[in-house]
Amino acid sequence: MSTQYDSIVEQYDEFRKKVGTRLENYNIQQALAPYIKGAKILDLACGTGHYSHQLIDWGASQVVGVDISAGMIATAKARAISSDVSYQIEDCSKPKKIEGGPFDIVFGSWLLNYAPDASVMVDMFTNISMNMKEGGRFIGATVKASENPREYVEATAKMNIMFWEYGRIEWTGDVDGGISTRVIADVGSGTLSFKNYHLSKSAYSKAAKEGGMKGPLRWKTLSLPEDESEIFGHKLKDREKQWAEYSKLPHFSILEIEKD
Repeated sequence: MSTQYDSIVEQYDEFRKKVGTRLENYNIQQALAPYIKGAKILDLACGTGHYSHQLIDWGASQVVGVDISAGMIATAKARAISSDVSYQIEDCSKPKKIEGGPFDIVFGSWLLNYAPDASVMVDMFTNISMNMKEGGRFIGATVKASENPREYVEATAKMNIMFWEYGRIEWTGDVDGGISTRVIADVGSGTLSFKNYHLSKSAYSKAAKEGGMKGPLRWKTLSLPEDESEIFGHKLKDREKQWAEYSKLPHFSILEIEKD
């Protein structure tokens, strides 16, 4: 995995405060809710610890956060507020048993989208499965599930709601199993830009099985809370219409897979 985030820690933190992230937070919490109470969780690609402490607040008993970026981990450690959360610098795309495992849940918010091809995604899933208890599960956020990622990226450029402040995505090339992209977003301190990959839905399924995750892939249906002001800070003028438009081309998907 890339260390591209070492130089953009502050900008990325600002990016993670946008409306799209609050929507992501809500849907991740809903996906984890049935399993998180008392769980020991491995937080892969944890960044500055955006989710690590939330996982404790939501009911986890212990969280180990792992990221390749020394800058991100340094910031996460400086912000640590619970002895139940620890951090390690490791490449999440390389299969390796993480100290503190095995884990009930392996969590990965924006992990799998950094697999530059199908082979590396297999390695990521191998890393996930080898650090998971039997009967455990993976839950994470990644790119929109699609069999035609380039068509999806081109369609998002025509959206009026601009991913609810998420930013824009540009196609940059083809790779084995999908495409490479660049995400560009305006944040308070300037423009944030980072490389990303969008592999096809079938590539995800094949890589998961080859990596030791034998259960079915479940792409969760996204939802809004009853009071959408939790996400936007205000009521939407036309909730149903705006949500229907966004739901056609959401900027993320929630994926759940059981180990066996």
